[in-house]
Amino acid sequence: MKFTNRDRVIFIVFGVLIVVFLLFREMFDPFLLVLFMLIGLAIAILASEKAVGGMEILGKKLGLTPYVSGVLSSLASNTPELAIGAFAILSGKAEFAIAFIIIATGFNILMLGVLVIIGNFKRKGAIVIPEEVIAIEVPIVRVAIVIVGSIFVYGIVLFALEIYAIASGGEETVPFLPYEANVIMVVVYLFYLYFILRHNLKKKVQTTSEHQVEEESHVTEPINRRFLITVLVLAFAMIFFAGEMISSSVELFLALDPLFNEFQLAFFIGAAASIPEHAIALLAVKHEGGIELGLGNLIAGSMQNLLLMTGLVSLFSLVGVLIGIEGNNIRGIPLIHIIEGEIPMPFLLVQFGFAWLLLFLIKSSMTDDGHLDVYEGFTITVAQIFVFIIFLRGILA
Repeated sequence: MKFTNRDRVIFIVFGVLIVVFLLFREMFDPFLLVLFMLIGLAIAILASEKAVGGMEILGKKLGLTPYVSGVLSSLASNTPELAIGAFAILSGKAEFAIAFIIIATGFNILMLGVLVIIGNFKRKGAIVIPEEVIAIEVPIVRVAIVIVGSIFVYGIVLFALEIYAIASGGEETVPFLPYEANVIMVVVYLFYLYFILRHNLKKKVQTTSEHQVEEESHVTEPINRRFLITVLVLAFAMIFFAGEMISSSVELFLALDPLFNEFQLAFFIGAAASIPEHAIALLAVKHEGGIELGLGNLIAGSMQNLLLMTGLVSLFSLVGVLIGIEGNNIRGIPLIHIIEGEIPMPFLLVQFGFAWLLLFLIKSSMTDDGHLDVYEGFTITVAQIFVFIIFLRGILA
């Protein structure tokens, strides 16, 4: 990992832009707010790249396997989603925060399908799923299927009751994602991290290959501990401020331009944040082992978003309730969108339902024969595009 003079200049410029935004954001028009949304995304992506590089080096210093190190470094690549979602919650935009994370997960799944298609053409045959991927990822995917499916079924039942209540003039029964469920989601993912670290210790094999020794020496010798910690602290600080910049821009933009809604902004910001962030997985196919690492990165990233990031961001809403921020509810995150005088729209509920089906599709594709062929990659890609079309049709109607 290098931190060049060019990187220093970029970080200084971004720091100045953050200060300008914090001081003058109330004076910006919609055009400038959109510009600073894009600047915030650029800051988050650049900083997350440095954070990922630092986490990978830290993983090698701790003796983790490349795959496990990649799973942990993907936590760093997903911190922009956490920062943006947390600040959106604290700004009273709970639905935007969860929609943004679920949509970002959808783009992860979309790129997973594209990666499988590209990998099949490059190898002129199906991709063999590494044993480590099946051993580590399949259990957490199964748990995620149960959790996300339960949220969907629970929400559908209460949504049906809500429609009945509106029709009969009875009491509203709006479905919420309760905070207790969010705690379980976070705990499940923390146990998953414990599981993969334990798996790493069991499978750890000392290699004596001269190539590997030389490569490890090349990577770790120039990096001292103080420099590594400084880069990580700086990168995560920039991600933190970028998240605040994006969420504040969204809040101010919605106040100035009522023609757009938070779901539309969540979709486009989710796309802009996820595609550059995980495009490296697509670029890695030309390197040896790159396809397997890309698969692990995208699958692990999707699980992080659905369990850890969704759970943590939802718990921030509880903090919002405790400190009295409007837009947060003591019952949890609403799963349907209600505007007075209009028909309730279950945008978030629909996204959870499609995530449930797509996770089941991915798990089945991985475990049926241990391969991912071009048809399975095509199916995953088309299914996610189908989800996005339905979502966009709903929010633009």
